[in-house]
Amino acid sequence: MPAIQRWNTKAAIRFARDAREWGIRPRRALIIALLPLGIALATAATVLHPPLFIWLLDEDSLVEWLQFFSLVAAGIFLPLLAFRLSRTGHKIMALLYGVVAAGVWFLAGEEISWGQRIFGWQTPEEMEAINRQGETTVHNIGGVQELVPAAMLLASLYGACAPLVWNAVRGRWKHLESAHLLVPPLCVVPAFGLAAAYRLFRLLVWPSPDYGISEYGEVMELSLYLGLALFCWFNLRRLVVARAAARAPRHRLTAPA
Repeated sequence: MPAIQRWNTKAAIRFARDAREWGIRPRRALIIALLPLGIALATAATVLHPPLFIWLLDEDSLVEWLQFFSLVAAGIFLPLLAFRLSRTGHKIMALLYGVVAAGVWFLAGEEISWGQRIFGWQTPEEMEAINRQGETTVHNIGGVQELVPAAMLLASLYGACAPLVWNAVRGRWKHLESAHLLVPPLCVVPAFGLAAAYRLFRLLVWPSPDYGISEYGEVMELSLYLGLALFCWFNLRRLVVARAAARAPRHRLTAPA
């Protein structure tokens, strides 16, 4: 028991320190960490009322639109990050963020079938024939459909594991000042971790789930996209604050006459 208490104390100290370094109040960081867990549990509880469960996870309903808006937020933050990084000479990092931004905007379009159901236009016959849902989406086409879960698993595992690994070894790599551009804060680990746990469960335990388990994956996708949007926002805010501090006038200390 004392060993567990010491571990909990060290974890809490590291969590609070990480939050302060990102400019996040520890209490707010705790809320951010618990938010995806709350969403996941609240959605799971609606299984007791199937009509509500189906409505939440249906096409063009609440969860899917929250996914879309999370991706749009990340899709706005990422180009801004790329622009600021290119202005400060971080060309490679700016290029990386630009590529991720393009991928995020593509995912945002895929989530709402490129507005097909909103504007009511028909799927081209060639695509309808090869699309599992008969929609104008790439991720539901055979072959690509198998790659998307693998990509989401890798992204989720990275977002969940990278902050933990970095906080364990950071003492040896203090010179990596730009690590925050690649490593999310600890408070978003649960968001990525939930998505990773779900994908591993589907892969290793239940590869052919029923309707409920399959549709519940929409909540896990929301968790992943929310974690990405928060990571991008905190990084953008960090760059803005650092630039403002660099521009602030420095007053020289003068000795009294």
